[in-house]
Amino acid sequence: MLSLLHRYMKDEEVENLEQKKALHTDSFEGVEFIRVTKDHKQYPRGTVFMDDRIIMGYPRIMRVLHLGNGIRRYMKGKFYVEEKVDGYNVRITLINGRPLAFTRGGYVCPLTTSKVPDLLDMSFFEKYPDYVISGEVAGPGSPYNTEPIPYVSEDVSFFIFDLFDASGEKLSTEEKYSMLEPFQFTQVSKWGPFTDSDVAEVKDIVLELDRQGREGIVLKPVTETKKIKPIKYVTLSSCLSDLRSTTELVMELPAGFFMQRIIRAIFFCHEFGIHLDENYLLDAAKALYLSPAKSVKVVSEGGHLKESFKVKSQSKKVISEFMDHLNRSHIDTKLLSIEKINDEFEGRFQRIYRDGTKKIRRSLKGHGFFD
Repeated sequence: MLSLLHRYMKDEEVENLEQKKALHTDSFEGVEFIRVTKDHKQYPRGTVFMDDRIIMGYPRIMRVLHLGNGIRRYMKGKFYVEEKVDGYNVRITLINGRPLAFTRGGYVCPLTTSKVPDLLDMSFFEKYPDYVISGEVAGPGSPYNTEPIPYVSEDVSFFIFDLFDASGEKLSTEEKYSMLEPFQFTQVSKWGPFTDSDVAEVKDIVLELDRQGREGIVLKPVTETKKIKPIKYVTLSSCLSDLRSTTELVMELPAGFFMQRIIRAIFFCHEFGIHLDENYLLDAAKALYLSPAKSVKVVSEGGHLKESFKVKSQSKKVISEFMDHLNRSHIDTKLLSIEKINDEFEGRFQRIYRDGTKKIRRSLKGHGFFD
C-alpha cells in the first residue's frame, strides 16, 4: 500500500519517512489508509493518504505568552478572535459516502464517528462532499479529555473552527464563516474583526473567558500567508485547571508539561497586572503538591495510577470497537462494564498509567537516577 505515496512524494522522501518509522498503514471497516506520524514538509502529523485523496493533518499553531506584543508582532492587518475550546481535535469528512472522524494523530475514532450524525448538520456534505470539517469535541462524555468544561453538561458537543476544501487547502476565516452560515452548526465563539490597535478589546475578551473558566483564544488573520498565521493564547484559569487535573500524573507526564503551565500563568499575571497573592499561591501549591502526594501514597500501598471515564453510545458494538481503538492507539485501558441505561449504552473504562506507577515504585524502593 505504501506505493500510493509515490504519487505525492519523491522516492527518497518515502524512504526517509519509512526509516523514521513515521508511516503507519491502518484501516477502518474496509477503508485502508496510511497515517503520517511526524511532521514532514507540507504534510503535518496526522495527514492521511488514501487511494484517491489526502486528508491533511491539522497544522500546529504558534503560542504566545505576551498577548499584546504577540498581536502587534504577528497580526498584520485584520484578524478575528475565536475561542479555544478544551476538548479533542477531530477532522470529519465523507469517505465512500460515509462520514468518518479522524483524530489529531490520523486514527479513525469509532466512538466519535458514530456520533457524527448527531453532532453535525449532514446536509453540508450533500453540497460539499469532499470538504473536511475541523473542530473540537468537548464535554463530560469525552474519553480523551475528562476535564469538565462549563458550557457542555451532557455527553459531548462539536465546535467547528476550520474548513478545508477538496484540495486540502484551509479556507480563509471570512470564507469559512460565510460558507457555514446557512447550516445548523455549532461554531466556536468568535469576535471581530480587529486590528493591532484593538489590543485592549481583545484583552477584555480574554479576561471574561478567564472569569468563566474557559481555555483561551486563537487569533486568525483575515488573510493568512506563510508569514501571517494564527496564534493561540490561554487563560490563567486554564493553567491552574490543567495543574489541578494532571499533577497526580507527575511521574507519567514530562516535567515540561507542568513547567509550561506555570510559565504561562506567570506571564498572564505579569501582563494583566494580577498580584500573586496568598490565595493564588495556595491554590497553585495545592495543585502541585497534594495530588502527587496522593499518587505516591496509592503506589506505596500497592496500587496503580489510574483514571476512570465513561462514554455513551447508541450501540454496544461501538463501545467494544472504541476499546479496540484505544489499544491500537497504545492507550493502556480496561473496559470495566457496558450497561444499558434508558435507550443508550454506557461504557465504563479505566486508564492505567504503568510508566508513572513504575517510576514511583522504583523511587520508593530506593533506586537512583541521573537528572
